[in-house]
Amino acid sequence: MNCSWITIMSLLVISQLASAKVVLIGRNTILSFDDVEATFTPIVRRSGEHGLLYAAEPLDACSDLNNMAEKESKFSSSYILIVRGGCSFEEKVRKAQKAGYKAAIVYNDGYDELLVPMAGNSSGVHIHGLLVTRASGEVLKGYAGQAEMELWLIPGFGISSWSIMGITFVSLLAVSAVLATCFVVHRHRIRRRVRNLPHGGQGLSRMPSKLLQSMPTEVYTGVLEESSTSVTCAICINDYCVGEKLRILPCKDKFHVVCIDSWLGHWRSFCPVCKHNPRKGNGVPLASETTPLLSPSLNSITSLQSIYDLPISVRVYM
Repeated sequence: MNCSWITIMSLLVISQLASAKVVLIGRNTILSFDDVEATFTPIVRRSGEHGLLYAAEPLDACSDLNNMAEKESKFSSSYILIVRGGCSFEEKVRKAQKAGYKAAIVYNDGYDELLVPMAGNSSGVHIHGLLVTRASGEVLKGYAGQAEMELWLIPGFGISSWSIMGITFVSLLAVSAVLATCFVVHRHRIRRRVRNLPHGGQGLSRMPSKLLQSMPTEVYTGVLEESSTSVTCAICINDYCVGEKLRILPCKDKFHVVCIDSWLGHWRSFCPVCKHNPRKGNGVPLASETTPLLSPSLNSITSLQSIYDLPISVRVYM
């Protein structure tokens, strides 16, 4: 779930709350039409309000109607269908009210499916006013005057500023809950991956500067010691120069002081060559999938080459 989807759902809910429903019910026939209630007429509040639908004469109801509402009828209410245009919404509704109808259903005169609330002066208006699309109006006009077809006005839930605030608040809570859930799940996945790393993910923690400074250093003289096989810093991939300061880790691997301090202090807390944790002091690191198969010592390389009777050459840098 995301924020855009929740916003769209909220708008849909608001649009549904703001209008009633016009429903045409007959034998084996149920037709529902979307509508927008007028802003100056009473809101449809009663459930089960129904009656017979008639087409206005004249259809635009810009003058007094020729067909008055039937007072003696089995239906409790009579509704009038009016086409939009020719005069204002208010005038059409007042003409319908004068003729005795309980609701004026106006439909668009053009094929514009956009429904806008009908505006007018509410003084003295006590019948319902609703606007439907032209397509809906054409269907309703086809059933107008048929006694077996009843028109029902299904009330919507009146909307107010409080209901809008409530919907907005619920939407914000839903968005916050989704974001919080995503954050917790993401952190849980990261922690699980860290636990599955070699040495329990200890290599991802920064090493304190005091511990770094406590490790011994030496000045490179250009002489290759027996226990060393490299004259290159494994971090910056640059050869050591005579007089440069090297830091010695408990695993005996050496690096430029600046390089290894940055590596251990900001990126990882294990030796970049043998993956040994300097915090554990001297000793052989625990075997894992990332442990080097061959030891970097000169003796191991000499032994391996002697097996295959390969000549070995050692370059001594003075």
